[in-house]
Amino acid sequence: MHEDPGNFNTNARFACDHMDNAPHLCEIAKSSIVRPSNPSQTMDWYLFRNSISIYHSIELSDSDEGKWEKIEVKFYEMTDIPRLCLSPEWKYKLLQISLDSEKTLTPESWYNSQEGLENLKSVFEEKSNSKLCSMDIEKILTSVEWQDFLTDLENDEIEVG
Repeated sequence: MHEDPGNFNTNARFACDHMDNAPHLCEIAKSSIVRPSNPSQTMDWYLFRNSISIYHSIELSDSDEGKWEKIEVKFYEMTDIPRLCLSPEWKYKLLQISLDSEKTLTPESWYNSQEGLENLKSVFEEKSNSKLCSMDIEKILTSVEWQDFLTDLENDEIEVG
């Protein structure tokens, strides 16, 4: 049986397949909303949230739920996020290590083939400009847009629901 990975509900699968004596639990689990989880995005939010006090004077506690919600909504609505990536020197070193590993671990016929090392190089280049980067939290939080937003939030000029 093939599952749609974008619509997979672990809770429903477990409750319905392994808890035969709790049919209501199965129905509840099936009706729950499945939110796609991206651990990287979650980590970005966690790091961002914990960096706010470094770059702005706003004082927030965990009980300031309304303000945190406003900040989180703005965070996830960001586009064109500034990124910090590996320097060209580090990328080159990492690529060389990857290529050497492929040569050691795979037959010569593979790494000399079309899907071999040349493919690895192009995939590496593509991934190194995204997966090997992190968001530039300092640049974001020191931007005029974010400084003004946090100041307005601090001064209660933004309505918190």
